[in-house]
Amino acid sequence: MQQPVSRAICHVDLDAFYAQVEVKQHPQLRGKPVGVVQYNPYGDLATHTPAEDRVMNDSNGSLIAVSYEARAAGVKRNMRGDAAREVCPEIQLVQVPTAHGKADLTLYRSDGRKVLGILARLAKTERASIDECYLDLTEEAQRRLAEHGGVPPLPPLPDQVHVMRQDGFSAAADWWRRPDEEWEPGERLLACAAAAVAELRAAVLAELGFTCSAGIAHTKLMAKLCSGLHKPAQQTVLPASAVPVLLGPLPLARVKGLGGKFGVQVMSELGISTVGELAAVPLPRLEAAFGDKDAQWLAAVAHGITDDAVEERKLPKSVSCSKTFRGNHALGDLQAVHTWMLELGGELADRLEEDREDNNRIPQTLTVSFSTALPWVATHRPGKPVQFSTPEGYHSISRSCPLRRLTADAIADDATALVRRWAGEQAAGWKLGVLELTASSFVAVQSAASAITRFFKPTAAAPPAAPPAERDACTAEASGDGAAAAPPKQQQQPVQQQQQQQQPVGQQPPQPQQQPVGQPSSQPQQHADRHKQQHGQQQHEQQEQQQKEQQRPHTAAAASCSGHGQEHDDGNCTAAVPAGAPAAADRGTAHGQGVLQLHQNAQPAAAEQASGTVDEAVLAELPQELQREIRGEMKMRQLAAHLDGRKQQQHQRYNGGGGGSGSGKRSGGSAGLAGGKQQDILTFIKGKRVKR
Repeated sequence: MQQPVSRAICHVDLDAFYAQVEVKQHPQLRGKPVGVVQYNPYGDLATHTPAEDRVMNDSNGSLIAVSYEARAAGVKRNMRGDAAREVCPEIQLVQVPTAHGKADLTLYRSDGRKVLGILARLAKTERASIDECYLDLTEEAQRRLAEHGGVPPLPPLPDQVHVMRQDGFSAAADWWRRPDEEWEPGERLLACAAAAVAELRAAVLAELGFTCSAGIAHTKLMAKLCSGLHKPAQQTVLPASAVPVLLGPLPLARVKGLGGKFGVQVMSELGISTVGELAAVPLPRLEAAFGDKDAQWLAAVAHGITDDAVEERKLPKSVSCSKTFRGNHALGDLQAVHTWMLELGGELADRLEEDREDNNRIPQTLTVSFSTALPWVATHRPGKPVQFSTPEGYHSISRSCPLRRLTADAIADDATALVRRWAGEQAAGWKLGVLELTASSFVAVQSAASAITRFFKPTAAAPPAAPPAERDACTAEASGDGAAAAPPKQQQQPVQQQQQQQQPVGQQPPQPQQQPVGQPSSQPQQHADRHKQQHGQQQHEQQEQQQKEQQRPHTAAAASCSGHGQEHDDGNCTAAVPAGAPAAADRGTAHGQGVLQLHQNAQPAAAEQASGTVDEAVLAELPQELQREIRGEMKMRQLAAHLDGRKQQQHQRYNGGGGGSGSGKRSGGSAGLAGGKQQDILTFIKGKRVKR
């Protein structure tokens, strides 16, 4: 098989990254052997922030990162603190930051994002983990090659650059200064990419103080494999001609995709253990043993020929946090589950709020994963690192629901409800060894707001936006609670003041007649005369009020709830906010208020511009669940308008039958229909939908 030579791919790996971050936080540790230890899950679970002095040399936690000074003294990852001190008495142990009863990796994630930002200056970048990423430098290398007339420039700091050849490693200067006839296809592209990588590595060191190593090859697989050949603070170039030299003796388990059960099956079936031995197996035999698809993949991997593209995914597709409960600490009741869901939910909410501020996006889906056993078992042999393996029969259980609000309480309640539903189907005595929360299905705040705004087609000039007090009242009525859902001040207003708010702007409400003390409070004849004088004005006011009510977002609260997929028959949707309120980013809330406030704040008068017609093209941009809610909302509005029209026709027939006190009663009842009664109809319809 022929090696691809048209691309220049780089894999960058930060050297002992956690240890470098802690040395930067604790400058007194520079040059000393340093180990980063996990917190003790059975001991002190107090919060230790990144800014604190977390040097704890008496810790016996497991080492998750080891500086190169400590490695030189014989310290290895996964050693316990006591064992590390025996090997290297002068080692400095730093505990990871803790929050919410678990490790807090915010410090490392933040610095990792900064490194990625520098590397992205010259290349398409794909983040692989907190401390490693892939770069596609093809275009940059082609530009440099053309700029230098086809002669690759020598990279800066050439003593840090190594080239793997068929006869061993070559110094950069010797490889770069070869005669033209010795250059193979694709090698000039790799040489220019190597120069760009050297510049990026130097920028990371100068701006952030971190060293990193890199591998440059024609594929992601080979770039990953050669990035660790020379560490720390060095880089390796792997031409196509040297690929068999690197792959030949490589154990199969070192190749991505062959480190698990499938790799064991391949070694057992073929009686091989290295990539070179796999490359020697004829394709027909591979097809007979593993089928056409797997056989083709195995043959390609054995020769280092893969076409995986660097996906420019600088932002993670999901945000997760988890907690493991070992031995007697396994969770066996829902109260304990909810307690830890609050901790995990708090961490997730904090990270999502940070993500929203940095990346202007919010998630729509919450997934809770849990298992009744640990995902791995540890095997420790004297003098060797701890080995981890997945126990037989292990599996994780996952349940998902809409992420309605980005608060610890809401996340914990919804996640616990999913576990409760599962627990109801289990026998007594269940135990959970792992809990994990994941937020996913991110949408951009601006694009989602724009899509929802464009969803409504205005067919006429939109009326002026209602005053804030009227919008608040309308939203409260639409929530199904009446006065109970109104703001506190509005609940305390007398009936007269609430009626004044319902009057058209610029008109004075009818003033009640003051009765002298001792006289009857009701005089039918005066009431009838007053009604005759005001009857014409009431009809005019009623028509204007009805038009306003039809133009208002009657069901603003219900429509906004569609953002998190919840129906509220108790009026307790805390996500509703007055139309025209500042956007979530401007309010500086701790949780961003979720999709709901995004929908309401898309435009100050978006709902008031709605005419009831649907733009199907824009509707298709929205999530399926939101599409269903909006369609249902539109049908509900149409039915409410139809019923209100029927009521109005009956009212007009009654008014045409005569005057007097009876006519006055009918007129007053109909006037109420344009305001509160219409909301009663909507509440009734909404209640029916909830019951269904």
